[in-house]
Amino acid sequence: MNFRAIFYYMGWFSIPVTGMATLVICFSYFIENKTGIGIYYLIFLLSGVFFFLSRTLKVKKQLTKMDLLIFIFLGWLLYPLVIGIPYYFSYYQLNFFLSYYEAVSGFLGFGLSVFNRPEILNDPLLLWRSGSQWIGGFYYLFTIFAILSTLDINFIPSRYISTASNSLNFENKFVKNFLNIFYCYFLFSLFVLFFLNFTSLNFFEKLNLMMTIVSSGGFFIKEQLIVMSKLDSIIISLCFLLSALNIFIFYELFRFGKNYNFKEDLSIIILAFVAAFSLLFIFATTDNFYDIFLFVTTSLSTSGIALSVKSNFLYINIFLILTFVGGSIYSTGSGFKLLRILFFIKKFLIEVTKLLSPSTIVKKNIFNSQEPIKNSDYYIASLIFVFYGVIFLFACLLLSFDSLGFEDVYKLAFLSMNNTLPYNYLSKAISFYDLSYLSHSVILLLVFASKVYFVSFLVVVKKLLWK
Repeated sequence: MNFRAIFYYMGWFSIPVTGMATLVICFSYFIENKTGIGIYYLIFLLSGVFFFLSRTLKVKKQLTKMDLLIFIFLGWLLYPLVIGIPYYFSYYQLNFFLSYYEAVSGFLGFGLSVFNRPEILNDPLLLWRSGSQWIGGFYYLFTIFAILSTLDINFIPSRYISTASNSLNFENKFVKNFLNIFYCYFLFSLFVLFFLNFTSLNFFEKLNLMMTIVSSGGFFIKEQLIVMSKLDSIIISLCFLLSALNIFIFYELFRFGKNYNFKEDLSIIILAFVAAFSLLFIFATTDNFYDIFLFVTTSLSTSGIALSVKSNFLYINIFLILTFVGGSIYSTGSGFKLLRILFFIKKFLIEVTKLLSPSTIVKKNIFNSQEPIKNSDYYIASLIFVFYGVIFLFACLLLSFDSLGFEDVYKLAFLSMNNTLPYNYLSKAISFYDLSYLSHSVILLLVFASKVYFVSFLVVVKKLLWK
């Protein structure tokens, strides 16, 4: 196992941590609130030293498949330890478990918080809390683009939306991938912040909401996002819709590139508007279009940020189903993904066509891609779907030991697997302290699985054991 090389590559991801610590320090001086500022200096120093040490190692930088798996796992497990430091040393008296849980929930973009009222936190800690989502969103995008979609692992079927050649070796394009993804992620963040400037929110709310939107996270600086006007609702909705699209969309548009066809993203946009107008037609007396469109986009982006939702069983469950789609393949959303759902639809249409007209030749392409859908893509999508169902049932069984109703049990399990904060979808308001340690542990495992598609590791292990 090449732990030195893993250490080297992990050092690169201390750059966003260092940058976020710098932002919080500068913000603390700007608002003249230096509460706990020494902790952020400590994080700045630790992440800087870690980056420097990772550069000094003379290592063989090649990684095997198992090394890549360990690299992903260590990132999701260890970076929250650093992010949890300000919580642990704050005067809110959080123990190690609560600090780590808050850090993991932010880094994974889930958003279930140990703080019932975030308003009680000081502004620098609130900014750090939102920033943890932003850092985690970048790490997630890098793992799916530079690792899980490479030809070596071939778990994310990016070839159906991209004409760019993917390297067989992770290390060949590491720096290029890191810089390109960071550039697109930062550019997207600036765009969202620019659009939010046309809302009536104050600047601090805009900055924190931007990090929530870009990362498809669930943290906000208040207990609930209150939208003051129709214009605010439309702008915020469009920003959430953008977060459900390909992260490279602005990059490709500005450089007039042709690496991506963006037809998957067009399908997401059409789905968002069709769902919104359909719900408006059905539930015209329940809600207006602006609120419905906001709920649809937060569901598709798998954010689930706390909003005011009308209590209607069918109404809420439609939003819940939309979280299953989870945005496009290179977005920060973490649902089942539209592309894999379309695999099954395409397969169904092909089989029906063969039955009705056996002589008809049906193309197995999707989004007019140059490559036909391979049987391995069906198998992997089916394997994910099967394990999704198995884990869902097992999680429901464990969560049923808590003092929750059946409706809340299945919603909590389903939404956690889709990495969506459940506040908007449960029959009653459930806080962190309403759940047991068993439920907390189950939720963390579900959210972790939703981000890294842990079944992909089973696929890789299978390749290692049965070549």
